Amino acid sequence: MGIIFVIGSITSLILEKYVLANNSHVWLGAIEPVISIIFIISLMLTNYMKFDVLNVILAVVYVSLSFIFWGQGNDLYHQKVVNRIYE
Repeated sequence: MGIIFVIGSITSLILEKYVLANNSHVWLGAIEPVISIIFIISLMLTNYMKFDVLNVILAVVYVSLSFIFWGQGNDLYHQKVVNRIYE
């Protein structure tokens, strides 16, 4: 289960950075962090994910990385726009 979580997390973060957040629609990149927060809360409320220190730390790290990758994707898009203007 842990390997699936890690592979799924890495895949969704890369998708977030290079596809969802790397465009002119800022709200599109916000979808993944919001869905991940809702998903993790629902897992903890339904006891599929135990509410202990390790799981809370993993959840906080994952959500934090989602927002960081969203910001990096926005930066990539803005850099692409600036390069297009100065070409």
